[in-house]
Amino acid sequence: MAESKEDQGKPSAPLFLTTRSDQPNEDDQYHRDRTKYVHSHTKLILCCGFIASITMLIAVTFIVLSLTVFHLHNPKLTVDSISFIQGLEFVNGKVNTNRNVTVSVQISLHNPNPASFKVRDVMLSFKHGESAITGENIRRSGTIPANIPAKQTVKMSLTAEIVTTKLLASVPGFMEDLKGRGVELKSSVEIRGIVKIMKIFKKSAHLIMDCSMMMMMNSSSMLTLQCVKRTHEMTKNMSIS
Repeated sequence: MAESKEDQGKPSAPLFLTTRSDQPNEDDQYHRDRTKYVHSHTKLILCCGFIASITMLIAVTFIVLSLTVFHLHNPKLTVDSISFIQGLEFVNGKVNTNRNVTVSVQISLHNPNPASFKVRDVMLSFKHGESAITGENIRRSGTIPANIPAKQTVKMSLTAEIVTTKLLASVPGFMEDLKGRGVELKSSVEIRGIVKIMKIFKKSAHLIMDCSMMMMMNSSSMLTLQCVKRTHEMTKNMSIS
């Protein structure tokens, strides 16, 4: 009994609770999950920023190129000269209506673009007033290239036939005018084509050059040649095809 009383009088030893290593602390787990979330979110933001920067760089480069290197211009059409290959024939002081007039038109086409210009159609016509006097036979002398190379000028020769009967019918007092100040004629040269760059930039062209001239009695060329450009806006588009 004495020993039991002594044991009761002694202070009890403190109790220590230990955490097992295989039971993770909830706070540590939260911090680890939070860190992983922040890292993944940061990577996502960086990735999105990188993609946005690349996209913006490509867009700016595309716009700059379209305004400089890939900026397409109208080809320049010039009428150099108009002359007779076969003029009017006179029999007993009158025009021989059995023979038509053959006219040659020399033109130049300059392509200022960095890509070739594809010629699709070339037309030549003559009028007196509002009356068409050109026949259906319009020829191209020599070989007209299907493509005008970049930054180059190509000369072409066009040939048309003026129908004598149409010419006389459209000009009352034809012989008096022909012997006097001359007979005023109008010609029109039209060229249609297209220029492409990398199949992305395209531009269709419709070029028209109107010329007025005087047809004289004894002259192999048209006098007082005056030409005016009629501009048709080129249709520009960007497409991948």
